[in-house]
Amino acid sequence: MTIRNLDVLFEPERLIWLGRPTLVGQQAALDKLHAGALAIDEIDDAATLAGLRPAPRSLAMIVDPVWANAATVQRLGELGCRALIWPLRDPPSREVMQTARGHLLRILGPRSVGVSHAGGFDASILPQSPRSGGLALIVQSQSVAAAAVDWAAGRQLGFSWTAVTGNEADVDVADLLDYAALDRHTKAVAVEVGRIRGARKFMSAARACARAKPTVILQTRLAVRDAAGADPVRSAAFARAGLVEVPSLPGLFDALAALQHLPTLHQSRVLVVANGAALCALSVDAVVRQNLELAKLPDEVSLWLQARLPSVRFRPGAVDIGDPALQQVLEVLDRLENLREVDALVYVRSPVAGHPHEPFARALAEARFGPRVLTVWLGLESVQTARRISAQAGQSTFTSPDAAARAISYRWEYTRNRELLTQTPPRLPPPRLDRERASRHLQRHLDEGSDSSHEAALELLSAYGIASQSRFHREALELEVHLERHLELGLHLALRIRGFGLLPWGHGFVPLDSLLAARLLGVIGLDTAARLDAADLAAANRALVRLAQIAMDQPAVERLELRLALRKGRARAARDARVWLTPGPAPERERLALAPYPEGLRQTRPLRDGSDVVMRPVLPEDEPVVIALLQSLDAESVRLRFFAHIRHFTHAMAARMTQIDYDRELAFVVYPAGTPERLLALCTLIADPDGACAEFALVVHQDSARRGLGKVLLQMLVERARDRGIDCVWGQVLAENRAMIGLARSLGFRVRADPQEPTCCRVEWRAEAAPATG
Repeated sequence: MTIRNLDVLFEPERLIWLGRPTLVGQQAALDKLHAGALAIDEIDDAATLAGLRPAPRSLAMIVDPVWANAATVQRLGELGCRALIWPLRDPPSREVMQTARGHLLRILGPRSVGVSHAGGFDASILPQSPRSGGLALIVQSQSVAAAAVDWAAGRQLGFSWTAVTGNEADVDVADLLDYAALDRHTKAVAVEVGRIRGARKFMSAARACARAKPTVILQTRLAVRDAAGADPVRSAAFARAGLVEVPSLPGLFDALAALQHLPTLHQSRVLVVANGAALCALSVDAVVRQNLELAKLPDEVSLWLQARLPSVRFRPGAVDIGDPALQQVLEVLDRLENLREVDALVYVRSPVAGHPHEPFARALAEARFGPRVLTVWLGLESVQTARRISAQAGQSTFTSPDAAARAISYRWEYTRNRELLTQTPPRLPPPRLDRERASRHLQRHLDEGSDSSHEAALELLSAYGIASQSRFHREALELEVHLERHLELGLHLALRIRGFGLLPWGHGFVPLDSLLAARLLGVIGLDTAARLDAADLAAANRALVRLAQIAMDQPAVERLELRLALRKGRARAARDARVWLTPGPAPERERLALAPYPEGLRQTRPLRDGSDVVMRPVLPEDEPVVIALLQSLDAESVRLRFFAHIRHFTHAMAARMTQIDYDRELAFVVYPAGTPERLLALCTLIADPDGACAEFALVVHQDSARRGLGKVLLQMLVERARDRGIDCVWGQVLAENRAMIGLARSLGFRVRADPQEPTCCRVEWRAEAAPATG
């Protein structure tokens, strides 16, 4: 289960409280619940529980271990309870979990301190109730939750909801990421994780959430208790999913402010305005440390400032305005705020004798500057009132220039990550790989009882087009590359440059295309290595893509270590390469954190006119041909498919169709056999997070109409849904689109009016209702 019945956690119609409060926090939580409008049933004995009347959408909370048993959960399920908060230290027993699953009853915990919702519902054992706002807070740690809620209250920041998952017997961070992605009240998401329970599920949910709304994450290394600092493999996974990682608890707080107040940043040009040269220098340094761009003032603006403030001084990215009158400060900020050359304006002020912070803070609040203006009131004793005034006015206010720069960088990094992750990789000729030969060699070594071998490694690399040699030329640049398994996240590539001291490792997850491989090489600095030319870099790129393919193709490979020499446009492995094999590989979902390309779904089918078409899952590099198909559709075909007239299909639109999570979505391109560059049709199947239903869509080029292609595609989509255990396939169709409605009916779809869209119909196929056959 994923998001099923999670809405009951946050918006129940009744709460059943089991046990007497024995701790101060429990009593406080019960008092908060009684202060709200929700009906509360307090249960002290079995007779009271037995006498309750059923009510749908009930939420329960067990605070006394005496109720922590399968019989209690069975009764709760009978009463219509669909969610249960489990703050107890001991986890639910196997019997409890089985009973809960039988009622689709979701359990949050153990060691969860509960949830809160912006609608006024607070079932959390936290010191204070969160303010209402647009941020979702998902944490595993009670202490992090308490600190974040308290900090946010002091900055006048609010939450759409909060949830503490604890040790995650059932509901986990991934479930809540899926819920946040679909929640219309949530505008941005902040997450803390100490452990990742299921890598494939987590990465899929994280990608979906980050694609929908800004998502930041803080990691605490609970999974490896003797480790310190951020886990670089986790960090690589977060970046691959599109999450913005923050390095510390203060960083999480800064991110909360950025997500609440700052607008989307398409560039990162920052201008500092301060009342002192040293403050300007320190603030500019803070901006540079975050790899942000220093804004450049137009000449006419500089002349305007000099005319109004004769003592003004300039430095790159900053304006020292000295200590002018309050009205002059307002005029300057008003003039600079709307410059096209500035994406974020940071006003930094140090206390001045006779000119305290408070009047300035109050004037800025009353001026209602836009969200691109950030304030930094420096000091300690004298700044509390000023910061409170700014926060109450909804302004982004920070304790230091570094904190403000960090907040801007988090907002900018989200935009940059989305752009990087939706870049279109080039279409390259497929590499010549001999997967079957490699599998035979590996199996032979396993049959001979060898689980670690140099010979097997060289045979494997040769089958994947990576040659070996006994000696490296002294001018060759050498890489150390490992294909290894992470405790939580499965197989990944780790690499670094050899011979340059303690250079950092870079980490990447399969599958890799040429763009992702280039990014990984850039992480370790290979793209700037002095001894490397473009041909060597391309050779390293090809080698990484092929090594990643080994991870996907050869489940018997548990670990692979090799040295790669780059010289004269070739990447060759040293003959001391070694592979470790396992006769009983883990399931794919445990080995690979990201779904591999479903090559097995490629098929060729005949049409009515006797011609053959190839239908294969889409690839990111298909974007140009997808855009060409969409642009060549006539206006009526576009309107019937997209319910609107679209004259130009953008990169962003096409990337959404071609860069997909194969665990959740399927998209097929269709082309005549032998002509892959000319698409005839495109179809998609997108499952909900529960995997219970999936929405289909398809478009056939008008020149290929009336050949039976639409029926073949829709039937194929239903077959794929059946293969994945999806019981419901549906689509939204314009009511005037009689051809599509007739096609759906012919395959057993039911047609009904869409109550939310009067001009549309909903066509729906269910596994128990009708087969999708021709």
